[in-house]
Amino acid sequence: MKQQACENESRILEALGQGAAPESLQEPMRSHLAICPSCAEIVSAYKLFQIDSQYLCAAAPVPDAGRVWWRARLAAHRAAANQALRPIMIAERFAVAIGSGAVIALLVIAAPWLAGQMVNRKLFSDTILYSFSLSSLIVSSAVICLLLMAGALYALWTEK
Repeated sequence: MKQQACENESRILEALGQGAAPESLQEPMRSHLAICPSCAEIVSAYKLFQIDSQYLCAAAPVPDAGRVWWRARLAAHRAAANQALRPIMIAERFAVAIGSGAVIALLVIAAPWLAGQMVNRKLFSDTILYSFSLSSLIVSSAVICLLLMAGALYALWTEK
């Protein structure tokens, strides 16, 4: 069953909100608290909240100011470093994407050529020897150089 609201509830809440203790209320309000269960419940809830607040404030450890300042400064440095590294991270990801695309494109382009080179093999005393022409050696050397250069650029970018 829901209780009816009392017309004095707002005045009691206002007085308690301004920091007045329930015992320091004016006499008509104190006598009303004795007979009105709705207003008495408000005061009892207020007292419980006050006790909890005092207990929690006493039990909460407050860190020293130096530690708070140090942590705030550390957080500010981390945020600034993340903000400064953002363009580098974007460039790094872009370089990895371009390098991966170049390797895939190179493999797609060179796959038929490599397959043709492997088909032209010579058999000599039960050993498979692959015959590579001079142009195939030059192209493969250039590919290896490009891959090494891409790896070196990636290493330089990640080092900084």
